[in-house]
Amino acid sequence: VPPGTPAGATVQAKCPQCGCTNQAQMPFTSGMDPKPSAAPHMGGSAPRPSGRRKALLIGVNYFGTRAELRGCINDVHNLYRLLTETYGWPSHAVRTLTDDGRGNGGMPTRQNITQHMQWLSDGAQAGDVLFFSFSGHGAQQEDPHGYEEDGMNETILPVDFERAGMMTDDEISDLMVKSLPEGVRLTGIMDCCHSGSGLDLPFTWDPRRGMWREAVNPFHCMGDVLMFSGCEDDDTSSDAASMYSAPGGAMTTAFCDVLRRNPSPIYPQLLQMLHQHLSRGGFSQRPVLSSTQQFSLDRPFSFDDIHPNMNPQLGRIFRQKFPPRPRAMSGPLADMLGPLGMLAGGLVVGALAGEVLEGGFGLLGALF
Repeated sequence: VPPGTPAGATVQAKCPQCGCTNQAQMPFTSGMDPKPSAAPHMGGSAPRPSGRRKALLIGVNYFGTRAELRGCINDVHNLYRLLTETYGWPSHAVRTLTDDGRGNGGMPTRQNITQHMQWLSDGAQAGDVLFFSFSGHGAQQEDPHGYEEDGMNETILPVDFERAGMMTDDEISDLMVKSLPEGVRLTGIMDCCHSGSGLDLPFTWDPRRGMWREAVNPFHCMGDVLMFSGCEDDDTSSDAASMYSAPGGAMTTAFCDVLRRNPSPIYPQLLQMLHQHLSRGGFSQRPVLSSTQQFSLDRPFSFDDIHPNMNPQLGRIFRQKFPPRPRAMSGPLADMLGPLGMLAGGLVVGALAGEVLEGGFGLLGALF
């Protein structure tokens, strides 16, 4: 990697074994997160919604591959209708990236996803309301810093992941979460394996204990970010095989169906209805709710319900380093790549990222 190569730049390298040229984007984080600092203030009243709204909906079916999915583009259409028809979002505020070439934002390549994540968060001000969704393949990659409790970063796979690499939850958080000012609401839906902490949020709701659980090494910020996902991080999804023929993602379908019937349930009702919908469809995973802010769930769900900052410290709180514990590879996606395919197409990209991230770890740790 040439010295001084900026974050986000595209770099290329030729594999000495097969002669293929591999391309990757330089990570947006080049080292350890800065030490935490005191928040300028906590609490207070939430801002009124400004009326400014933006949404980014991504669906990748991976056409023409053994790992092809059927329902991810349908998820985009389903969420688009939910936002515009049920909640009245203006259609011009919704960008769609789909690999059938019909999305109004273009193809879901790594570069285009990155640019649109920047578009989503750029210029956000108190009172703004944002929405993000990703439907497609999810995987894992070794966490070079050991922040994650399983030692693995969660990733999403763009349509060109074989050439351009995966996107980690750290990168996604850098682009859409960490820089949000107080008073901005972002709601996310992740419909892929290893999606439990797909936005790298510090708090996860524990329904059994009825309380928020803080990550061991959380990153706290001022913005109000909420994410619903359909799998735990360590769940390679016992239902993964059904994803390849399903007409829509289980989590996205449940989310849309439930909110069409009741657009403003209180949070416990919403989580229970999502779980019941998934169970009726034969899916074993439970919905996972994570957040940047701890708040009382005894309130109606609303995209416009903005919570003020309640974090006394901002930045990364580091308590313990975790060794990597990757999950075993299996399924059509792993079969498509294979050990030799990964060595030919992944190690160069992994090495490029490793030089910058001070780790040199391989690109793919686990896939469903």
